[in-house]
Amino acid sequence: MKTAVHFGAGKIGRGFIADLLHQTGYRIVFVDVVDALVDLVNKDHEYSLFLIDNNYEERVIDNVLAYNSIKEPENVIKAIGEAEVITTSVMASNLPKIAPLLAKGLKARVGKGLPKVTVMACENAMMGTNILKKAMLDSDNVTEAELDEVGVYPNTAVDRVVFDGEHHGKKGIEIGAAFELAIERGKLVDPAKEPIKGGEYVDDLAMYLQRKIYIVNCGHALSAYYGNVKGYTIVQDVLRTPELLDEVRAAMKESAAGLAKEFGFTKESLDNYMETMVVKRFTMPGLSDPVTRVGREPIRKISANDRIMGPANLCEKYGLENRQLLKGVACAMKFVNPEDAQAVELQDYIAKNGAGAAIEKYTSAKAGSHMYEVILEEYNKLA
Repeated sequence: MKTAVHFGAGKIGRGFIADLLHQTGYRIVFVDVVDALVDLVNKDHEYSLFLIDNNYEERVIDNVLAYNSIKEPENVIKAIGEAEVITTSVMASNLPKIAPLLAKGLKARVGKGLPKVTVMACENAMMGTNILKKAMLDSDNVTEAELDEVGVYPNTAVDRVVFDGEHHGKKGIEIGAAFELAIERGKLVDPAKEPIKGGEYVDDLAMYLQRKIYIVNCGHALSAYYGNVKGYTIVQDVLRTPELLDEVRAAMKESAAGLAKEFGFTKESLDNYMETMVVKRFTMPGLSDPVTRVGREPIRKISANDRIMGPANLCEKYGLENRQLLKGVACAMKFVNPEDAQAVELQDYIAKNGAGAAIEKYTSAKAGSHMYEVILEEYNKLA
């Protein structure tokens, strides 16, 4: 049986990436630093997933084992030497922590004439595999020529909802049917072959990363900001309120129009993506997102290239409607959370300098411009 090594034995690793690896026919070796997760995998060498959208039907993931990368580095290096695919789900900020050991494992493949291994960082980050490859080079454990001799390094775009769950008398992981795993086709050993079943193999990953940020992240954040000004505390309650769901949909449709113009996505594909990856996904049973969590760091989220102003700017570029997105910016400027440093900073700045100055400072929309005037108008309506 062919082998896949996956760094990260948390819910995303076991419930998302390993699910697809298992369906592709791999024996999976998990690598983690948390003893409890390593022991959990090794207890029965299998675990259960529960399909939320199918009445929590059980799916068993077997042929798995786990190593602690701190206590068993040699076993990890050996597994890397046997792998056809290596993936990660450790959070982008932790990629430099796993890079030295991964680099040693890949170095051990040099000169052995093995087929090239496919290495992919499956993180919520722009071009995460590039980040991982740079971190391996920075570790000084391997050279770029050696890395390129033994492997290929496609970037990915990833998204799936997973929860801890207990059903049918077993503990396991609940997973939603909707997911996204977009993989750079051009960086594969053979662009005609698919190392992971269920992935979407694409020629231009940037457009799929933009699609995720400008629709999924956009719709999620706007649900929090629209809901916050109406007194809602849970995002799912916002999306189950017809008039607010209509507003979220309207904003995402503006984003979609800009994406279609910029990248050539079809309207049908984007409408389906919206309903599947946002509306159905974020209203599935068991999910309860606090508005305070989803709306946190509003300064980042209304910055020029992020999830709300980014698509608004794209629409402006093509002369498309963007008022609903800009209303979302105004709602974000009303986000109050004493425990969120950015929310505190934003409210302090508005109190001292006025909303107009805040729009210029935090969104980059210039005073007197169309977007500036719409944001200010919508903000004053809320006031």
